[in-house]
Formats: sequence, C-alpha cells, structure tokens
Amino acid sequence: GAMQGLVKHPFSDELDLSLRKVDPALPIPVETVTEVVDRIMAGRLGGQAPLAQEQPVGELGHRPVKKVLIHARGCTAVKLVRKALEAELEVVLVQSDPDMDSVPADMVRQAGAAGTVVPIGGNTSDESYLNALSILNIAEAQQVDALHPGIGFLSETPNFAALVRQKGINFIGPKVMSMETMGNKSNAISTTMSINVPVVPGSHGIIDSSEKALEIAERVGYPILLKAVHGGGGKGIVKVERPEHLHQLFHQVTAEAKSAFGNGDIYIEKCVTSLRHIEAQILRDQFGHTRVIGLRDCSVQRNNQKLLEESGSTLLSEQLRSEVLACAEKIATAVDYIGAGTVEFIYDVPSDAIYFMEMNTRLQVEHPVTEAVTGIDIVKQQFLIASGESIEHLTADEKGYALEVRVNAERCVIDGDGEVTFMPTPGKITKYRLPEQDDVELISMVDEGKTVSPFYDSLIIQIIIHGENRLDAIDRMRRYLEAVVIEGISTNISLVKRILSDETFRQGDYDTTYLPKFLNRIDVPALIAEIDEASGSRADVVDLDSLRIEGSQELRVLSPSTGVFYRTPSPSEPEYVNVGSEVEVDEVLCVLEAMKMFAPFRLTSCAGAGGALYPAGQRYRINRINVSNGQQVNEGDLLFVIEPMAAAPIAAL
Repeated sequence: GAMQGLVKHPFSDELDLSLRKVDPALPIPVETVTEVVDRIMAGRLGGQAPLAQEQPVGELGHRPVKKVLIHARGCTAVKLVRKALEAELEVVLVQSDPDMDSVPADMVRQAGAAGTVVPIGGNTSDESYLNALSILNIAEAQQVDALHPGIGFLSETPNFAALVRQKGINFIGPKVMSMETMGNKSNAISTTMSINVPVVPGSHGIIDSSEKALEIAERVGYPILLKAVHGGGGKGIVKVERPEHLHQLFHQVTAEAKSAFGNGDIYIEKCVTSLRHIEAQILRDQFGHTRVIGLRDCSVQRNNQKLLEESGSTLLSEQLRSEVLACAEKIATAVDYIGAGTVEFIYDVPSDAIYFMEMNTRLQVEHPVTEAVTGIDIVKQQFLIASGESIEHLTADEKGYALEVRVNAERCVIDGDGEVTFMPTPGKITKYRLPEQDDVELISMVDEGKTVSPFYDSLIIQIIIHGENRLDAIDRMRRYLEAVVIEGISTNISLVKRILSDETFRQGDYDTTYLPKFLNRIDVPALIAEIDEASGSRADVVDLDSLRIEGSQELRVLSPSTGVFYRTPSPSEPEYVNVGSEVEVDEVLCVLEAMKMFAPFRLTSCAGAGGALYPAGQRYRINRINVSNGQQVNEGDLLFVIEPMAAAPIAAL
C-alpha cells in the first residue's frame, strides 16, 4: 500500500517498468497526471483504480469457497475460524510469532486435516500482519481459493484486495472501487452528498492551508474537528475550540496524519457537541440485492474507542431510524457495494438530525449484536456472497435486544495531573472462568495459561447477551459479569459492571460524552482497588522514599506498564531527552507503546497511593537512561535515574 494514490512518473517512462523488473508482482500506477485531473474534473472521484486494475465483477473468482486463508488474529480470528469450520471449509490461519500459541491457532490445530497454521514471523503488525507480500505468498503456496481479510490490518486496503484477486484468489470483501471511494473520507462525503444523504457541515473537501481552514471554521462555527482523510480508529482527529489555536493544531494534525497514515490531507467538520454514534449493517450481493439488516448504537466510548454496543438506540425516533436505514441502502447502491459493510452516522441530539460519518468496508467487531437479534449469520453470508450466491431471499426481523461488552486488558490509573486514564496490561492469565450460557455468545482469544501480548490492541473478549428488551439484556449482562473470573492481568470488567448499574445508562438518555462524565462522578480509587483485587493482586504501594537510591540524592523512574520504549517521536526526530538534560515533571521523557497505543511518558505519569510521586515545581536532571530505543519493557522496569536540581539562588537586587 505504500504506492497507493501515485500516478505514472511524468518525466520517466522507464521507471515503472524498472520497478516491475525488481518484482513482477509489484503494483504500479496506471493513470497519468492528466488522466487523473480529467477524471476528477468530470466528477468521477472513484473511477479508475490508481494502482492495480481490478477485474470485472463477473471475473472476480466468485465460486464456492472450499479452502480459505484467514488473515486475522485475536477475537476476530476466533470468530472466523469457528464459522469457517462450521461451514466445513478448510482453514489456513496466518499468525505472528507471539500468536502461534494463541486460542485461534489451537482451534485450527484441533481441526486436524481441515486446518493449517502458518507462521508469518515477527512481533509487531508491521513485521507480520501488514506484510502483504508474505500473506500473498502463503495464500499461493497453500493453494487457497479465498482469503478473508478480517477486521483490521489490510482489510480496508484496496491495493491488497486487487493483488489478491490478480492471483486468482477470492477476496472476501467489496470491489476495489468501493473501498477506494468510501475509504477516503473526502471522496466518501462527496459521494454521499451527490445522492442527497445528509453530512456534517464542514469543508466537504481537503483543506491545504491553515488560512483556508480558518475561513471555513468561521463559516461553520466553533468548535470544529480537524480530521485526517485516511484516519480511523480514533486517530487523526483533533478538536479546535478557538481560532487562535487553529494554525498550530492544523500543522500538528497534518504532520501526525502523514506519519501515521502516509497521507497528511486534512478536512474540516463542525463538532457536534452532543451526539450518539449510530451504525447500520449492510449485506449486498453481486446481483444488486441490498439488505440493511440492523441498527446499532455504539455511544459508550472513551478516546473514540467503543466499549459497549447495543442492537438499537434509545433516543433515535422511528422516523430517523427509517432515514438511517434508507440512507445506508442508497450509499451501498451508489458505490456498487458487495459483501458485509457498515455505514456509520452521527445523531445530533440537540438538532434531532442524522449525518453520514463514514463507511467501514469490512466486518465490524460489534456485528454479533445484530446477529443476536436478527438470527442472520453475517460471517456465513460473507462466505456465501463471495461464492457468488444471491441474498434475494434474505429477510431480517429483529427479536428482543442484544448488548455487547468489549473486555480489554487494561487497568485504571490516576495520573500525576489527577486525570483518569487506562493503561494496557499484557501478561499471563493465571485463572480464567467464563461460564457458558444459552443466552450468551463468547468470543474469547484468551484462556488459562495463555499470554496476552503487548504488541497488539487490548481487546481480549467479546461478550454478547440477548434479552427480551434493553433492561433485561443489561441485567443479564450484569449478572453474567459477576460470574467471570480473570486473574493474572487487569481488565475493565469492574468498570463495565458499574456502567450497567448506572441509572443514566439504564435510562438511555446520554451521548458520547457519557463515560468521561461517569468517571468524574464515581469513586475512582474504589474502582482501581476493585480492578486490582479482581486481577488477583493488589498494586504495590510506591512512594518517593521507595524510589531513592541509597547513599545519593538520585531517584528511580519505573515503567508504569509493559510496552515498547521509544526515545524519539519518530526515527527522523531528535530524542526527547539525553543524559544531562534538565526537565520539569510535565515534559515528555519517552513514548511507551503497548497494544497499538502510544502514550507519552512524563514524570506526572507516575503516581502512588497518595497521588503524584515527583513534586511539581521541581526540576530534575537525567543522570542515566537505562533502556535502549525500541526495547520492550515490563511494568516496574527501571527507565531513568534522575536527580532533583537545587533551587537557583535569588539574585541580589
């Protein structure tokens, strides 16, 4: 995907051919600059694919799926392996080094001749699951006839889909053109506007300067959101409250987006101050039959990451519900979508209006809540649609109510600034009990004795419960979580149980700011103690005296969590600190990456039972850096040795 969006070299006719000599399978651009300009001016934003050409739908290899490569890990891999084996398919599962001992890998091995686990090496995503060439080579070597791209990694990469199909392998997903159109936020907004689907007021296109951004922001009205065109998962978004902050934040987001997504293009949206996150589940076959089979509400979030998902919305009127479903169908038809997808909307609560937000051209983590109320097996339908079958007969009648909880491996902490944050907690599961019940679906990537790796996201279990109505589903989930036992690592189960008992949540009158407000009004120290107790161990009491190095004024600085230690924000930038640097408690010393989360580390990140460990207003000198750049560290490992600086004498007047 590194060449995504490029055009033919305007000054060298031989360059692209030379690249093909290096690797015949290397995708090369197929459009010239002139052709791109002509196409855009003609209004064809999602026209010719900028890289590899995709075959027409009838030649995509739609045929019965018999042997499928599953390109996924964690909970997603568990669900896909389970469904593939139920369908009596042969399964090839690719796994990185840390995942070779995973639950989904065990499931495939237990399938005997019907399953094969293939190592792809590496620890991080870049070294393993994002290595498209390695995935393609395995698919060819294993002679699979189909590839399911899972939920993350390469699942929404158009060029990967095109390369899979060029190899004669069925890519279980939409067409390249659909992925390109809806994967680019600017193109997606243009497409939805052209078919009269309401969108959030904003620039409705890329903004190339902070001056232009200022002009649009004044027209739309503050607060606004600066959003990366290729952003996602809560990344590449920043809120701007005042015009004097716009210039700096515009350049900050542009740089961050270019680093994270390879593209620094930014657009503007009005910030809706009170909203619900609504989404519609799409299924569509190659014959043009579209089915919108359910609506979900995913408004309990923190840092734009979903925590609970429901099979309906408590505030959305029946009229707006019908509008959401109709708009989702119009979008799927407009981009000639094929397979399973999700159209996401913002419900502006004060204005009682819905706006298109984005389309995910893949399976969603929360799809089981729709399966629970409709009885439609979405993953099974993915396999059938990819096999060329029709869904014309498919009907969806919702019965009851469903709720999904995402169990994450993380603990709650109060940082030196008094803010409540959540830290990933990889580690070994020492005790594990998840009771099986008829009204509960469990998608778990962990088990007793298994290790939760620090290299990927913190989701370890999906728990889906079906009830007669919303309150019944909530009560069933609350009772079920009381019976769950997970020790060895910390989880967010104690937090979820408190949410399920909260009257504001139970009444359903809230928006996406619910969780931060909830944390501000509960006894957080009691929550932290409960999480620690549930994990099977109490947090060690740490104070400043315990960090002193005997016989000196020096202090230890310990890692608050497991992760990977980085001394620089990026390889091309200077180190945050070096030996001899003098710092305040709120200055960044390094970055710790765990479970796909990059957390700037400051002395204020270290807190004990009594709050901040290192007093504010004191300067410190870095005497030693104990960890190398890129080295993995565990909770409690020594990162730095620092020494308080003596206060400077007051100059005589």
